[in-house]
Amino acid sequence: MTARFDDLFSSANEFMPHGACYLWQPSILWLHVLSDAIIALSYFTIPFALIYFVDKRKDLAFSRIFLLFGAFILLCGITHVISVWTIWYPDYWLDGMVKLATACVSLGSAVIIWRIMPLLLELPSLTAYKTKGIFMRAIFNASPDAMIISNDQGRITMVNQQAGKLLGFEANELIGQPIDLVISVNNNAISCDNAPYVAKKKDQTEIDVEISCNTIDTSEGNFLARAIRDVTQQKQAESALIESEERFRQLADNAATMIWITDTNGDFTFVNQCWRKFTGVDVDQLTHLQWLDQIHPDDKETAFIGNIKNTEKDAVLTSEYRIRGVNGDWFWILDKGKVNYQDTVFSGYIGSAIDITARKNAEVDLRVAAAAFETQEPLIITDADSIILQANNAFVQTSGYMREEVIGQKMNFLKSGRHDQQFYQDMWEAIANTGFWQGEIWDKRKNGEIILVWLAITAVKNDDGKVTHYVAAYIDITQRKLAEDEIKNLAFYDSLTQLPNRRLLQERLKHCIQRSKREGQQFALLMLDLDRFKDVNDTLGHQAGDELLKQVAERIKTNLRAVDMVARLGGDEFVVILENIANPEDAARVAERIVDDLSKAFNLVHDHDVWVDASIGISLYPQHGSNFESLMAQADSAMYKAKEQGGGHFVYFSADFTRVARERIKLEGRLRKAILNNELRVYFQPQIDIASNRIIGAEALVRWQDPNEGLIPPGRFIPVAEETNLIVAIGEWVLHETCKQGRIWLDMGFPPITLAVNVSTQQFKRSDINALVKKVIAETGFPAGQLELEITESGLMKNHENAVKILNKLHESGIKVAIDDFGTGYSSLAYLKRFPLDVLKIDKSFIDDIPHSKDDMEIAATIVAMAHNLGFKVIAEGVETKEQLEFLQLKGCDSYQGYFNCRPIPIDEFTKLIQEQHLGG
Repeated sequence: MTARFDDLFSSANEFMPHGACYLWQPSILWLHVLSDAIIALSYFTIPFALIYFVDKRKDLAFSRIFLLFGAFILLCGITHVISVWTIWYPDYWLDGMVKLATACVSLGSAVIIWRIMPLLLELPSLTAYKTKGIFMRAIFNASPDAMIISNDQGRITMVNQQAGKLLGFEANELIGQPIDLVISVNNNAISCDNAPYVAKKKDQTEIDVEISCNTIDTSEGNFLARAIRDVTQQKQAESALIESEERFRQLADNAATMIWITDTNGDFTFVNQCWRKFTGVDVDQLTHLQWLDQIHPDDKETAFIGNIKNTEKDAVLTSEYRIRGVNGDWFWILDKGKVNYQDTVFSGYIGSAIDITARKNAEVDLRVAAAAFETQEPLIITDADSIILQANNAFVQTSGYMREEVIGQKMNFLKSGRHDQQFYQDMWEAIANTGFWQGEIWDKRKNGEIILVWLAITAVKNDDGKVTHYVAAYIDITQRKLAEDEIKNLAFYDSLTQLPNRRLLQERLKHCIQRSKREGQQFALLMLDLDRFKDVNDTLGHQAGDELLKQVAERIKTNLRAVDMVARLGGDEFVVILENIANPEDAARVAERIVDDLSKAFNLVHDHDVWVDASIGISLYPQHGSNFESLMAQADSAMYKAKEQGGGHFVYFSADFTRVARERIKLEGRLRKAILNNELRVYFQPQIDIASNRIIGAEALVRWQDPNEGLIPPGRFIPVAEETNLIVAIGEWVLHETCKQGRIWLDMGFPPITLAVNVSTQQFKRSDINALVKKVIAETGFPAGQLELEITESGLMKNHENAVKILNKLHESGIKVAIDDFGTGYSSLAYLKRFPLDVLKIDKSFIDDIPHSKDDMEIAATIVAMAHNLGFKVIAEGVETKEQLEFLQLKGCDSYQGYFNCRPIPIDEFTKLIQEQHLGG
């Protein structure tokens, strides 16, 4: 082998170095060169690896040792390079110096290695590290709190078992997931102060948690360790505690008893609403000393707060003392309190108090009554069952009974029979509530004589507040009352007609103005003067004139309601007050009746028949005046206008009111004749199913065919019919005609359709609608299931309790019920669900501006959706355009009626319409 190397390098002798090794064979020489070069190259590579390692593991405790070791390896590599160098250039000093440096570094490395060897021996082995990691993982998983560690990118790196259980995840499901998957945070930042947060579980439910966190700085970056604790039960407990405290506060504030709580110093920490109202002092303003200032000076030593000394005593202490009320007066209270403990630790006092002023006063009254029992006033004493125990001499003289006849009797044996049971019930309720009652009462003497007495009854109570006795004192005021009534009658009433005079009229009118202003009502004042009264006086004498005035007064009263008033001003002038009228025309109707009634003959003395007329002037509040003087002046002015026009009629202060009133009265008379003369007609407006575009029903509408004026629209006569109750008769007629015509169409073979009839509020309220419907269906034979009654929502809501009963009976009969003009009233959805309804009709006002009004479109769509949710059908009124119909069809409306399809038409035209649909299939 060496021979071959020698041959290989024999030709290279000219390159052989000259030095210590010049005798080497070429093969040996090149073997040394190659070996030293490889060793040097390896030595030079190792330091760079160590430098890279130290740079990456800056957390190592002995990083300089690695650098020193790298320097040692580097010097070793240099020695091998010098060895190659000296083959060609035998510089032995350089070689020696490098080896000396290498020797020094080696020696230093050896010394340092041996010095740190004990420390290195203390480092855990790889197995120990592995064991420690398992141990730390066990501690991590054994933590009672959920633990989540995330890196600086907000990605979860570690999760313990508690976190998985708390959040509903498997632990490995969360590794690598963003932290905001379970906790909403911004940029991985979160306060580390055990702050409350909301965590999201795997099923997306949320729970209340508290989070504490710590930052972990490592060479691999910053990590954030979060400890998460479920505080849902704690929150619920806190909420329950808050609710419990709030219930206690509400219960205490609603209690009729005064409730208070103090701290250990006697300073108030709580008083309820009853206490604050009674004293006018709030808890925030009340210390122990300030409370003592509220107590009467004579009662401070016996008051409850000043009485409790021993906090070990658990008995309830009771005291009665006077306290200054909110108005500054002194009131007696009964205060009961005791020591309050919290977990056996004294925390203050708690108690309650009631106002016993009435009882104290009753005690005083009883003592006074006992002292005065044998005075001149009649007195009796009864037990708690009103059995008379004692009566004084004055009572014996007043009643006519002997004392022996009275004792043992119930106090009601003196009843006169002039008072009803409610009077006595109210009296005893007042005594039970206040301990006292006084007032006028009619009693009966032994001889049967009825007397008016002023009776005062006082309840006597024991220390427990229970009634033990009653003391009754009364005075015979019969003669005094007769005298007072006589004086009052002379002062306020006309002596001839017994009507109120000007003075009482003025008081009544002022009171009427105040009430009308407060309640937003209107009323009318009628000034009446007799025409030709002077002729009666002049021809038949004053006696006949007086008799005429009496009869006039009686006739006027018969035309008035109980709330109205008629007064005589003097001579032949009368004034009428019509309170709370709905329309100005109401006054005209009353005036018309009075004029008609007074125009009839009066039979006077000596069998004389006379005729007079009345001129009436009308003023309205508030249109014509707001005080007594202005209303009287306007009515007087209007009355003289009536006289100037010939008398025998009425005139408003305003000419426009007069004209309108007369027209409405005239229209009312014509309408009454129209009903009798069969001038009313029923028109039908088709109701179209939106899906099939077929007629499925019709609404019956009333029209007035006047022989002279022609067709009168309902807008003119329906309001008059509502005001005069003619609407009841009209409604009955329309219902009967509609059902009769429906039966005719069925007999003609037409398919059944629903016929809707409007029911007015007056008809719903004043007549028995169930009896009427049963009667009409029985008479006409029209199927109940094809009849639909339309009632306005305002009509239902005015008397919703009675309405529910009526509608339930209608439903039991098979009748359908629809709410008309829905959305324009004030329906409550809570009540709407109670009504047994079938159909909601959207009012025309919500349809008119579709599709131009977004609000109306939203309202209409909402009504449709709401009705369907409640199980009702929906029909839209007043549909006039294609756009309106398309919108309703889009929103799912069931049917419609309106001019887009057909106006209300007479019976014969509607018959042709359904006939064409029937024949056309």
